[in-house]
Amino acid sequence: MQKVPFMFLPEKSTLHRFRFLLGLGVLFSRFTSGLKSDLEEMDSALKVQEYSVLAFLHSLFYSILFTFLFLALLFSQQKSTFQIVEYSVGIFVLFTLLFLVVFLRYPHVIGGKKAEEVDKSLIYALKDISLQVSSGVSLYSAFVHVSTQEYGLVSKEFTLLVQDMHRGVALEKALENMAKRTRSAYLRRVIWQLINTMRAGASVKGALNTIIESLSREQKSRIKDYAQELNLWSLLYMLFAVAIPTLGATMLVILSGFAGFQITPVSFVSFLLITVFVQIVLIGFIKSRRPFVQF
Repeated sequence: MQKVPFMFLPEKSTLHRFRFLLGLGVLFSRFTSGLKSDLEEMDSALKVQEYSVLAFLHSLFYSILFTFLFLALLFSQQKSTFQIVEYSVGIFVLFTLLFLVVFLRYPHVIGGKKAEEVDKSLIYALKDISLQVSSGVSLYSAFVHVSTQEYGLVSKEFTLLVQDMHRGVALEKALENMAKRTRSAYLRRVIWQLINTMRAGASVKGALNTIIESLSREQKSRIKDYAQELNLWSLLYMLFAVAIPTLGATMLVILSGFAGFQITPVSFVSFLLITVFVQIVLIGFIKSRRPFVQF
C-alpha cells in the first residue's frame, strides 16, 4: 500500500477518535470524482469517507501551522487586533481549502505515478515478449515468462493476467480485463492492438515490432518536449531562488526607510521561509513533469 506524503496520523486510532466526522467525510468526497477507484489503485483498505476525514484533519493541522507563521508576520507589523483576527481567519480558511483539495486529489496523482512506472518498463517487457514469440514460444508462455521477470509494475500486471487465465478466462477476455484495470494509456493501446491482431489472425510478431517502434518514437518525442519545457521552468526557478529573495530583501529595507514599513527579525525570517517553501514546491513540480522513460 502506498502512503500519501505528509499524512502522518495513525489511521485506525484517528478514525476511532473522530468517527463522528464520517458524515462530513462523505460530503467532502463528493467534490472528488473517482476517489474510490483511486484508493483501490493505491491498494488502500480505507473507504472514501474514512480517507476524506483523514484528509480534512491533516488539512486543519497544516493550515493551523501556516496560520501561526503568518500571525508572527502580522504581529511584527503591529497591526490592530481586529485586523489580525480578520487576516488570520481568512488565511486559515484559505489554507484549509487548499490542503484539503491537495489531499483529496493526491490518490489520483499516485495512480498516475503507477501508470508512469508501467510506461517506464513497458518497452523492455514488449521486447522480451517479441523475442519469446520469435523463438517459437506461444503468446501465453511469453506472458507467463514476463510475469516472472523483474519489470516492476508491468510484471505485476502480467501476473494478474496469468492468474485470470489460470481461472479459466479466455486470453482475449483476460487482456480486455487488463486494459480496463490499468491506468497506463500506452499499455491499454498495446493490449487493444494485440487483441485486434489476434482477432484478425495477423502476425503477432509483426504487431509487437510495430508497437515497440511506435512507443520508442513517442517516448523520444516526450523527452524533446520536456527539454524545451525545462527552459521555462529553469527561468522561473532562478526567479524565485535568486531574483525575488535578493530584490525582495532590498525592497524591504527600502520600504522600512521611506514608507514606514517595519522590518523585524520575525518578518525577515518569515519572508525567507516563504521563498524557500515556494522553491521546494517548484522543484517538486518540475520533478513531477519529468517523463518516466527508458531505452
